[in-house]
Amino acid sequence: MYLGEVRYTMDETLTQKQREAVEALEGARRAGVSLSDYAKAKGLELRPVYDAIATLRRRGALPPADRRRKRKSRFVAVRVASSPAPMAVRSGLVCRLLRSDGCAIECGEWPEPQWVAAVLAGRKDAAA
Repeated sequence: MYLGEVRYTMDETLTQKQREAVEALEGARRAGVSLSDYAKAKGLELRPVYDAIATLRRRGALPPADRRRKRKSRFVAVRVASSPAPMAVRSGLVCRLLRSDGCAIECGEWPEPQWVAAVLAGRKDAAA
């Protein structure tokens, strides 16, 4: 059996579940699909397959997992802080924008996202 750069033999040291897991892993790589998609298509229970592969990786019988697939997050970090002025909440404050230069803008209703992006970026066209 061939996985990546290392050749593995299916000998008596592997359990039946481990053999099936290695075969599923190799089949998924050959097919160019994720292991979970391959296992679902073949009717395999996913948890035992992952457990067997994890055991083999811990023993060094399989190479470490490929970590290249890390996806870039589409979320933006937001810091939420309590309002220093409790009167602002009673006066209808809905949103407070704090720029890195110390400028604070308080809004009584939710502003348009394009306007917020322009203000936070410091663009002159946001003044309107």
